[in-house]
Amino acid sequence: MSFLGKVLVGLQFVLSIVFLAFAGAIFSTQQNWMEQKKKVDDNLVAVTREKDQLFEEKRQLEARLTMELANEKMKAAEEKGKSDTSEDKLKVAEQELIAAKTERDEQRTLAKLTVEEARQRRDEALAQRAVNNNLHVLLNQKNEKNKALEDIVFNKTVEEKSMQDKHAKLLGDYAILQKIIAASGLPTDPKLVAGLQTPPPSVEGEVLETKRGGRSGADLVEFSLGSDDGLHEGHKLSVYRPAAGERAAKFLGEIKIVYVTPDKAVGSVVLPSKNGIISKGDHVTSKL
Repeated sequence: MSFLGKVLVGLQFVLSIVFLAFAGAIFSTQQNWMEQKKKVDDNLVAVTREKDQLFEEKRQLEARLTMELANEKMKAAEEKGKSDTSEDKLKVAEQELIAAKTERDEQRTLAKLTVEEARQRRDEALAQRAVNNNLHVLLNQKNEKNKALEDIVFNKTVEEKSMQDKHAKLLGDYAILQKIIAASGLPTDPKLVAGLQTPPPSVEGEVLETKRGGRSGADLVEFSLGSDDGLHEGHKLSVYRPAAGERAAKFLGEIKIVYVTPDKAVGSVVLPSKNGIISKGDHVTSKL
């Protein structure tokens, strides 16, 4: 093998090692970005799951409270029916007592009853009075039980109102967080957030038009890449002028995408370079 051949083989070996190291660095960077994206996705899933769980707990609690309230109302209605029955019995007993007293008075007026009969009537009246007293006690017990049931219904109503207030507070907190995010200048649209969380794909395009801003050079740059190429608002790209003849390639600055269509995008210059001004025909890339 000639000396030139050996030199070429050595050069090829060195370039292979360089390209292998470069590929390893790209792979490592890509893995780091993928891990960060997975963490963000996991956090989003956790927050969504927690929100769904809160809504599910609220729904279950509302269903349980509604069922318990219906059961308590049913029990209260049953107790009221029993109480009404007791009152009817009491009225009947009072009517019987009045009838007994009337009959007793009539017997006394007519003087047709003997002392024994009068004593028996008196005993009957006392017995009826005891029955009436028992009915009054039973009625009082039923009233106390009804009051206890009403207290339970009231407590359940208060608990339901508390849960509704908690739900309203959560919704208010969510709205406040959105306002804070918007006030901080951060996007809430998932498509916009994607440009901040993930690096741009490996792309290469050409500057189509520029809009200059006085002495500061090109403020806006339109180029031939878009969302079909995997770009989103917020992605940053580099602009350079390729080598031509003896002229070396020049780095002209860095742009941040502010508007994107399927096949075109517009970027704002965020890092101008002193090597030159961005012009039509310059190259845009994410590989630098």
